[in-house]
Amino acid sequence: MTTYIEQYANTANANIIIEGILSSHDPVTFLAFITSFSDSMTSNWSEEAVYGRPDPIGTFQGTSRKISLGFDVPAGDFDTAAKNLTKINKVKQFMYPAYSTSAKNVSGTTITTNALSLSKSPLIRLGLANLIHNGDGETGLLGWISSFSATPVIEMGMFSSQKKLYPKVYNVTLDFTPQHEFDLGTKSPSTEFLSTEFSNFPYDGGS
Repeated sequence: MTTYIEQYANTANANIIIEGILSSHDPVTFLAFITSFSDSMTSNWSEEAVYGRPDPIGTFQGTSRKISLGFDVPAGDFDTAAKNLTKINKVKQFMYPAYSTSAKNVSGTTITTNALSLSKSPLIRLGLANLIHNGDGETGLLGWISSFSATPVIEMGMFSSQKKLYPKVYNVTLDFTPQHEFDLGTKSPSTEFLSTEFSNFPYDGGS
């Protein structure tokens, strides 16, 4: 049965999709009410003061991007609350890396030790309609979550079952650092973009 919350979220295109690159699990989709959205660009320059010159000489180093997103995850019934808790668990699991065990072959026998070594970093894909995407308006933007907080709204109450608690509403905030998979900028001396995806960067405003 589709709840009012699901109907609203689908109609408002408020689906927030988080996919763990290292995980074999399906992407997590939150039917959410967005409370805040910030997409900031920082132009990084190295400045050098020169004697007799009023203005410093600037050497461009690069442009960095940070995204902050806040949203409420409500549940109109117990089943939805239980699913929301599972989704939040998965996102938190996405933030941990992959490890490999050390193994060696001795006389035809593979011996595995308990020592673990870091194998892969915990990258994710984050998607939100045309506001957060990988240049195509569909695929999630690659990067990493530097902070993730899921706080139950206590005054909204909780469902309970078998001595377990399931919050009715979560307030979620996350900070995300993108890793763009296409060239950013223009070709000199022309105004031609370095990539097709950059023509819709950062937000795909086309109909």
